[in-house]
Amino acid sequence: MLANYRIGAITLKIVEFELKRHQLRLEEEKLLEAAANEAPTGGADSNEDILAKLDREKKRNKKRMKKQDQLLYVCFSVLLNLAEDIHTERKMVKRKIVQFLTKLLDRVAPDLVILTITFLKKLSIFEENKDAMVELMVVEKLVRYLNCSHDKTIQTAIKLLFNLSFDPALREVLVRNSLIPKLVELLKKPPFRALSLRILYHLSIDDRCKSMFTYTEAIPIVMQLVINFPQNIVAKELAALAVNLSHNARNAELMCQNRGLEALATRVFRTRDPLLMKVIRNISLWSYTLQEDLVSDKAYKYRGMWAPFVVPFIELCLNTDNHDFSIEVLATLANMTPSDLPPKTSWERLVTDHSLIPFLNKLLVPGFSQDDMILEVVLFVSALALGPKCAPLLSSSRLIRTFHSLFQEKQHDNELTLQLLYAFYRMLRHPETFEEILFGVGFVPDLLLAADAPNIEVRRMCDVLMDLILDHDLNHGGTIGDFGHLIRQRRFEIHNAEYLEMIHTENQSAAYRKHHGIDDNGGKEDDDSN
Repeated sequence: MLANYRIGAITLKIVEFELKRHQLRLEEEKLLEAAANEAPTGGADSNEDILAKLDREKKRNKKRMKKQDQLLYVCFSVLLNLAEDIHTERKMVKRKIVQFLTKLLDRVAPDLVILTITFLKKLSIFEENKDAMVELMVVEKLVRYLNCSHDKTIQTAIKLLFNLSFDPALREVLVRNSLIPKLVELLKKPPFRALSLRILYHLSIDDRCKSMFTYTEAIPIVMQLVINFPQNIVAKELAALAVNLSHNARNAELMCQNRGLEALATRVFRTRDPLLMKVIRNISLWSYTLQEDLVSDKAYKYRGMWAPFVVPFIELCLNTDNHDFSIEVLATLANMTPSDLPPKTSWERLVTDHSLIPFLNKLLVPGFSQDDMILEVVLFVSALALGPKCAPLLSSSRLIRTFHSLFQEKQHDNELTLQLLYAFYRMLRHPETFEEILFGVGFVPDLLLAADAPNIEVRRMCDVLMDLILDHDLNHGGTIGDFGHLIRQRRFEIHNAEYLEMIHTENQSAAYRKHHGIDDNGGKEDDDSN
């Protein structure tokens, strides 16, 4: 019925008229202000008259605006209800309703502001409306409402900001307008916590934004929320934010302070939460990378930080049935260096005491594990291969043979191929595993085949391995052995591939001509009988 009587169109005309009238009033007020400023100081009476007129105009405009706010509230309430029909909403958009709503964000009446933001939130799910909001600087106007004292206004503003935060370009605008510290402050207030976490999660996706959290209270607040979360499994938004933040080195370091790592580990041992285990994994990657960059092991100031958790992590890995959780635990163990192990403990002892080799063999049985689990097993074996005392355990197991089979089968998976090559590189540095790799499983021919792989990182790693084998293959007199000859021949073939291809083509062409009795000019050769 409302549509039949064109109520929507009439209401939009009223809105447009009222906004134009308000604009004219503001312009008149500005003219009076300009006149008051330009009035000569000598004419006191005339100046006082202008100021009095300006004061009366401001008071009248204030009353008019209050009445106009009530009228606009009714108009937009009607329009919001009519916009439940998608076709009607599109007609409103064509008649510039987004621009009208944006102008109302400068008003102060709470009910009108809440209605305006609610309407904008409804419109923001369509890309063209979202783009219009960017041009009209809606974000800049919205952010100021996060500091107001009206809870419902804040909550409505956060909902619209959440919708807008799905767009990467808009996330940059949000960051430029200092939204991160404002949302971190709102985390302290339970009514705004859930939505604030969701927006912060979106912002934390961008690597450049992760470091900005360091300069706020985000890390201590997030850690407290995680550790004291009432349910066993932490809410996904909160856990996902913690995961993203832990990718940043400084954030990971802050998470470890005030026994934060101990509190996280204690909760994980109790709840077996995969996402929290991922946070611990990211922290372990930070400590591993930190050690890689140090000149000496003695400079590592976090020695012993992981010591209490290594054995419990191994036991968790052996006893859990949760695939995702098991991957995170194994990946964490793969980041443990000898400096992270308990005092007077080595990987050799841990592997033997906990029967880890049979466990790893079981994970590598074809069809038993998915590729992501296989990758973590390879990384873990690489960590074991750092210790010379683990080499006999690896050489006497089926692991090297299984790795060789994986290398042959998984050439299409660049990440797995690269990590397998790195594992072979570490194992080739020990005599026991060196002999098994070269002579036990015959790895060199497959390495030579992979040397011209499409992936540049795989090619580089193959070169490193070939150099290592070549160095070992040198005799005392400086001559090279069989493997050395094969490697040099393969490198020659790769380096001169185009030339060799051309020679091969010419040889084939010559053989074809000879077979069919064609001379070099393309004609048939004369028969001897003629």
